[in-house]
Amino acid sequence: MTVAIIDGGNSSLARFLKEQEILKPVESTAIEDDLKNGDILLAVEIPAGLDESIAAERPVTLVLTYDNASQASQLAMNTVRNLIDSYAAAIVRQRLETRNIGEELLTPVLIETRLTDKEAGMGKFMLSLLLPLMLVTFCVSGPMGAAVDLGAGEKERGTLEPLLTTQAGRLSLLWGKFIAVTIMGLLGTAASLAGLYITTRLDIGLFQGASVSLEVKNILLIGIVIMLMTMVFSALELAISIFARSFKEAQTYLSPLMMISFVPTYATYMLDAKNIDLFYFHIPLANITCIIKEFLAGIYNYTHMGITFAWIIVYIVGAILFARYMFGKEEVVFRA
Repeated sequence: MTVAIIDGGNSSLARFLKEQEILKPVESTAIEDDLKNGDILLAVEIPAGLDESIAAERPVTLVLTYDNASQASQLAMNTVRNLIDSYAAAIVRQRLETRNIGEELLTPVLIETRLTDKEAGMGKFMLSLLLPLMLVTFCVSGPMGAAVDLGAGEKERGTLEPLLTTQAGRLSLLWGKFIAVTIMGLLGTAASLAGLYITTRLDIGLFQGASVSLEVKNILLIGIVIMLMTMVFSALELAISIFARSFKEAQTYLSPLMMISFVPTYATYMLDAKNIDLFYFHIPLANITCIIKEFLAGIYNYTHMGITFAWIIVYIVGAILFARYMFGKEEVVFRA
């Protein structure tokens, strides 16, 4: 971090800051201009006579100037403040030693923290935040490409009409397209989850190699939820694609679907799996996020599971009926 240190004298604090590897001390004659231009992230102004004031046990005022519109500048300010606090703590310890007073005088109450899950606690917490959001995103985006191609794409290529003249019934064709779209969506979701799993094993990054072990029951339940939700969006996206006249029009219709799905998912983003109110399980997509959170935490609330899976079945039936309605209307199938 590039920091300008303006020292009124050769103070011990200036030497302390310059010894820190995280800081890169530079000279600056125009602090505000250098901050606005990004040449420095922070300016530390140390008054003259700092060491004398400290020796006389008089308080000293330092001036830290930073750019509050810059995230990097704010980070530098917090870092330097922590360094100065450690410098001040060392001075306090020295003053106590000269008076033969133990440091425990400053800490009358000690706190000992104990973790319920030392190895995987943080990893599970991060997964409970990110995984439900990612899974909903995968369920929406995974089938989208295949749905657009098997609906509006066939219209645009002119292959839908010859397909309808074959001996296969229209309902059979719809089921074939629906199953194909669902399988492609599940493959896309599986690939995304594989990438997420690899990131959890890395020593760098968000999870920092935290070992997160889930029971087979948890994985199976989450897998069932993913499969059912992929079926919902596959049928819905296929119906919208059949309604569209062209490939681009289908993409235009399907794009807002991703944004709409984010609203209930983000609404439950910070909920604690152990304290989720019942009404969340009646909200579309929010119930998916909540039930996945509970599965990740090892919670099996049969009431919540029953409500969620019942609503998912309703979504699937409704989406398939909607797709069947669209595929059965001549003016929709042959609209150009």
